[in-house]
Amino acid sequence: MKLLNGALTMYDISVMLRDVWKSYKFGSEVITVLRNVNAVFKQGEIVGIHGPSGSGKTTLLRIIAGLERPDRGDVIVSGYNLNLLDEVGLSMLRNSIVSYIPQDYGLVETLTVFENIELPLLISGVGKVSRVKNVSEIMKYMSLSGKENLRPTYLSGGERQRVAIARALVTKPSVLLADEPTANLDWSNAVKVMELFRDVRRDFNTAIVIVTHDPRILEFVDRSLNMVEGMLKEITPKPRLQ
Repeated sequence: MKLLNGALTMYDISVMLRDVWKSYKFGSEVITVLRNVNAVFKQGEIVGIHGPSGSGKTTLLRIIAGLERPDRGDVIVSGYNLNLLDEVGLSMLRNSIVSYIPQDYGLVETLTVFENIELPLLISGVGKVSRVKNVSEIMKYMSLSGKENLRPTYLSGGERQRVAIARALVTKPSVLLADEPTANLDWSNAVKVMELFRDVRRDFNTAIVIVTHDPRILEFVDRSLNMVEGMLKEITPKPRLQ
């Protein structure tokens, strides 16, 4: 890490949250799901956010991804204050800087594996030659070669998750957000996915933020945070796992 008088520089910080609040209105009732959230996620680290269902974990990821806006507070991603971006700017951010993997993988069942992974590049207007090169490289990296023409229906749960991760990585994002990435997998495949995230952290120097309700997943991360009733607190830091 680059240090300036013993402190992190902005070049080391991928995500900064400052006093972030978020509420939803249901009829006459207002439910606050995020309360004064402050956090810094560094380049090249895996952060695990643990908490029960309904504690605000998914909402936090969606706000970092620019899919929702906070009621107040600042969300800064790779130097961009998301509050200052319009919808076009947020879309560009998601196509180049931040990738979000939803719990259900978000794969398009009518497209092949290759086409699913290619989709972000198509949206970004990347030319065909570059698309084929980038998709082929990431498929090889994710051990998906040979499955290009299969549709998601014919894949196992672990393979579907790898396709979702490949699609998220094909744009070479600085920040990778994963919502319950192991929830639909048995423990053996869950371990493989978490080991894959470690490889991604090492090979791409990506900041990876994972939310989970399974405390066992926290054994695979660099830092652990706990979210309860919309408030985020750091669990005792642990040595970085290689």
